[in-house]
Amino acid sequence: MKTTALATIAAAILCASAFAHERITIGPNGGRVIYVDSTSTPNVEFFVNKDGRAKIALLDKSLKPIALAEQSLVVTAGPRASARKLSIEKRGDAFLTETMPAGAPYTVIMQLKENPGSKAMTLRVNYNPVLAGSGKPQYLDDSVNDGSGPSIKPPATLDGLFAEINQHHAELTENFKEKAFEGLDEVTQSFAVLLKALPAKSGNKAPAVQPQVDALIIHLDAIAEANAARTLGDAAKDVESFNAGIASLKAMYPETTANAKL
Repeated sequence: MKTTALATIAAAILCASAFAHERITIGPNGGRVIYVDSTSTPNVEFFVNKDGRAKIALLDKSLKPIALAEQSLVVTAGPRASARKLSIEKRGDAFLTETMPAGAPYTVIMQLKENPGSKAMTLRVNYNPVLAGSGKPQYLDDSVNDGSGPSIKPPATLDGLFAEINQHHAELTENFKEKAFEGLDEVTQSFAVLLKALPAKSGNKAPAVQPQVDALIIHLDAIAEANAARTLGDAAKDVESFNAGIASLKAMYPETTANAKL
């Protein structure tokens, strides 16, 4: 059983050799947040301290620490051919590993159990300590998020704005369906910025557009809240209402504008 488990983890590390662009969310301890499909442990924060040891904290939906009690964690790290389980201890409200193996970048695999009887959840983080242009280690370089989420810049033209709205609507639909929590977090934030920019670009339609935008923001907030709590099923009706609201909003504009694409 032990050999099989290690082989499975090694295979996962091999498959993750090419790191794609990722959104990076920073937690309260300055570490990388990993979004977890769990209502009781929705987030895990990963950070390698100055001693080269990984500090791993469990966070609630508001990114506040969860006290450690019955939880257990197994961490496997290292380059492809030499990945191994690291010794680990509980220290305050976090797990602390031995010194991370040399040879990064590599994928760190974490297997979290919330209590002795629960099924282990497998989490992954791409650990690359090499400094990015921002001066931060690449695994913590949240400058890659510039221009997305709450920092998105609404286009100057109405057609451009609707192109972004349509793109984000597709992303919201897909992320909700796939339970892509981090992507959904980003898209709900950026969508709100885009919608709030719409009345000012709508000329004499602005008084009629504003209340529709306000209603859409309420549904976006509900979706974001359910996403943070990992209870997306609670927001199914809000997604339906949001879709209907977007359709109603688009009906107020010329078809070529309302259906603009990037």
